[in-house]
Amino acid sequence: MTSTEGAAPFSLELSEDVAEVQRWVHEFARDVIRPAAEEWDEREETPWPLIQEAAKVGLYSLDFFAAQWFEPTGLGIPVSFEELFWGDAGIGLAIV
Repeated sequence: MTSTEGAAPFSLELSEDVAEVQRWVHEFARDVIRPAAEEWDEREETPWPLIQEAAKVGLYSLDFFAAQWFEPTGLGIPVSFEELFWGDAGIGLAIV
């Protein structure tokens, strides 16, 4: 028996669940993070109001990150982080 027998085939195609999370996080990054990024980068402070907004929508929560961590394809966390950091790397790290 080889080590790949019984394993699911590798694919980077997003499941519908991951694609939905990607759209949701992208919209948050587009609508909330990007418009405020320059101001918070200049202030060099923790962006607490943005973190609170992320918490209100469920993005800043252990439940969200646990669900993405245990997402079966393994793409939940990388896709979520990619979209957050697209908004702004510093604010994305503050949320993470």
